[in-house]
Amino acid sequence: MHVRFGKLGQSALGLFAGIVVSSLLVSGCAGGNYSYYQTVLGHAPFSTFAGSSDEPSGDGGGGSSFFDSGGRTNIDPCSEPNARKYVRISMRNTTSDAHIHYFLVLIAYVNGEIYPNGAVCPDDVDLYTSFGYLEIRENEAQEFGNLCVVGPALLYFHKGGQFRSSGGVGGSQFASAIGPAQGTNATYDNFFTSGGVSVPVPDRIYFHNPGTGEGLALKISESSIAPCDILIIGGDPDCEQDSFYYVDESDLITGSVALGVGSGRRVPSEIQGTGCECLGFQEPYQSLAPSGTGASSARCNEFMRGGVIAYAFAREDTNPPYPQLLWRVTDQSGAEVHDFDQRGPMP
Repeated sequence: MHVRFGKLGQSALGLFAGIVVSSLLVSGCAGGNYSYYQTVLGHAPFSTFAGSSDEPSGDGGGGSSFFDSGGRTNIDPCSEPNARKYVRISMRNTTSDAHIHYFLVLIAYVNGEIYPNGAVCPDDVDLYTSFGYLEIRENEAQEFGNLCVVGPALLYFHKGGQFRSSGGVGGSQFASAIGPAQGTNATYDNFFTSGGVSVPVPDRIYFHNPGTGEGLALKISESSIAPCDILIIGGDPDCEQDSFYYVDESDLITGSVALGVGSGRRVPSEIQGTGCECLGFQEPYQSLAPSGTGASSARCNEFMRGGVIAYAFAREDTNPPYPQLLWRVTDQSGAEVHDFDQRGPMP
């Protein structure tokens, strides 16, 4: 249900929210802390609160958080060598009884006064836009499904969420989709192949169907009707938003007898490495670790600059299920940061 307020109520709520958020910011309590915004405003600072800078993880020069164990400071991204301005991503489908239709969204912040820990050197914006990121300039905001992306930032939506490329037929034309595994041999994505693709490094990785284009017919969860408006409260929780689907060759959802109606889709809490899955927070994304983080000190939801992410889609209808999108993460040197969840089908 969406809650709207009259003009007088809007003014009062806006004043109240402004006072509370301002006091939190002054006291140092609110920066990047989801719970304060969720409690006070009913919105996450990034996904549904346009007025927040939503600072990426990291201390940016000396602070610490509950989870930090030292060595987690960020350096100026303009000082990073070229190899560390990318992350290599591969994807595969390990289930032989369904296609995967996924919705990959990457968000990167431009480093500066608003995002002092942002991953993007201002001189590298062209690097991102040439790959396919959409630039969102300062003082602008972009609504995207249940998300509100506040500039200066960049947003990448892989293949626009299309199942097949325009006019395409057959497996070779899959766009934001992967065909079934062939027996015990996984099928790799046409773009994010077995060798992986180097992607300009984002601050956050989402799997999120915005409910546009071909995603509209598949979408089950309800998103906010105006995620950039803090006065409109509604939509399903972030951890229950649609991420990907098991479909047939015609892009129709194939359900599961074990889990019932609707189990042809998965949500962020069923994705290994999201804050929903491993931290217990309403954080439906995977995060870039601060640049000084070592492989052994990364949090369960973090990936690394210059590293590799291998994604593997599974379909094991246990109830409750273990993560159905697994990841294996290594750093630039090849050291393991995270391995596939041991409950999954990966060797």
